[in-house]
Amino acid sequence: MRFLHTADWHIGKIVHEQSMLADQAYILEQLIEQVEEYEVDAVLMAGDLYDRSLPPKEAVSLVNQTLSRLINELEVPVFIIAGNHDSNERIEYLSGVAEAKQLYMEGTLKAHTRKVSLKEADIYMMPYADHVLIRQALDQPEIRTIEEAVAAQVEQITSSDEFDRSRINMVMFHGYVISGSRTSLVESDSERPLSIGTAEWIDQSIFDAFDYVALGHLHKGQKVGSNRIRYSGSPLKYSKSEATHQKKSFIIDIDRDSLEVTPVPLIPKRDMRIVRGAFDELMQQDWSDDYIFIELTDDMFIQDAMSRLRGQFPQILGLEYVNLRVDQSTYQTACSQDLKRQSIESLFSDFFEQYTEHTLDEPRREVVREIVRLVEQEETV
Repeated sequence: MRFLHTADWHIGKIVHEQSMLADQAYILEQLIEQVEEYEVDAVLMAGDLYDRSLPPKEAVSLVNQTLSRLINELEVPVFIIAGNHDSNERIEYLSGVAEAKQLYMEGTLKAHTRKVSLKEADIYMMPYADHVLIRQALDQPEIRTIEEAVAAQVEQITSSDEFDRSRINMVMFHGYVISGSRTSLVESDSERPLSIGTAEWIDQSIFDAFDYVALGHLHKGQKVGSNRIRYSGSPLKYSKSEATHQKKSFIIDIDRDSLEVTPVPLIPKRDMRIVRGAFDELMQQDWSDDYIFIELTDDMFIQDAMSRLRGQFPQILGLEYVNLRVDQSTYQTACSQDLKRQSIESLFSDFFEQYTEHTLDEPRREVVREIVRLVEQEETV
């Protein structure tokens, strides 16, 4: 059988006040093309369908259009579990109606993990839930951690008479799964912590009974110990820490005796990159419409750096003075020299730009001028 494994779409995501919806529509079109080209038996989407529990209507519309094309036009079954960003109830809402078209959406935790049989495979759907909810659902008050909770869920699955080891057994899960230690995982800034005050990772050995474990939550595609347990990663870059990621979906060819995983690149409408260098050098670079995080190596602040660099890089998402950040003494020296040469308006403009990553527009400049005028009047009285 052949599956496409994807996760962490985060539809409706906003990165540094920039809506990613157009980029998401572009990349979902590629996913649909991959489903058609590779003639997959089903799509596994392992959580974080939306970026917020209450997504904007435009995000809901894009998801509906995408799923409709998959299940109605291509007639490919789609399996979706809720992630920690999703509203469990929203994911669950249409599940009963949609199953007639083989759209399986599992949002809320249940006392027994849902199993869907598709040809030679049994697919177990484990939506995101913290250990307290799992403890209550299973009525096992001794559970204290998410690892104990998931182990109890898996034990319930594998000890059941319905668990047929002669079939292809697959599970979808959203969370931290590790092989040895958490340092073996590549994490990103845009991933929301799953818990506070308790360990949130699960050893991969808990899933030993399954032939494939389709994971969501981490935004970099990576295996956990072996090809059998894998994060697909997000289809787009959603933070500066993901700038070096190569986004992919994964084609899973599986039967009882073999497993082959094929990464399929996803090419974004706009890349997300880090551009590093001196201000004058960057002003000479070719124009680019990519999403850019600027790292300036200059030893002093450049007046209106953000707005001036937008001429070359109109999609700047952030600007950082790396030498000033790293070397505090250089920062202080550069600032003290520069302070004497700049007006109060100019200084405030630089401050505003540095800490908000936006240029000071004319209405705000006028407010600053009025404040300066009033202060100067007070000083002359």
